[in-house]
Amino acid sequence: MENEGATSVEPDDLAWRWHDNLIYAIGLDIGDAQKQQWRSDLVLDIDFIAEWVCDPGEAVRFRVAPATLTFHDVGDLAISIDYGDSAGRTAITECSIDRVTRERLAGFRENWRWSIRLNLPRGGKIDFSASGFTETLRQPPRLLSEQRLPPGERHLHDKSP
Repeated sequence: MENEGATSVEPDDLAWRWHDNLIYAIGLDIGDAQKQQWRSDLVLDIDFIAEWVCDPGEAVRFRVAPATLTFHDVGDLAISIDYGDSAGRTAITECSIDRVTRERLAGFRENWRWSIRLNLPRGGKIDFSASGFTETLRQPPRLLSEQRLPPGERHLHDKSP
């Protein structure tokens, strides 16, 4: 697996590619039409689980890296994330991806309808159309006993480490 750049994956592999990956930020990268910048990207800041390490007789470990997952040419965006109503007593936490699916759409260019289903919060989903994605690992994967990077060691792509 490459550390940076576009990743080409067969459609059947995508359902579980990001299973249990945590989402720390959801953003939109929209171009400026007046400057002829025709961009509409959905950007997710995730802890990417590059590998589940299952050695016999040992606890499962994980190779994890901070990553930027960008979906390109996004349209028809619908986000449903509900943490419930605790009268302000419960803070939000990162989202956890259950699975990602896509189906090809008929049209003037190659486009897909994507659906990201969440483990947490329960019942959460992110649905959209997009032409594809780019996955960029911001650091090499590290072998860890948890499916996440330690909180003090994550750095967003737009902030200094």
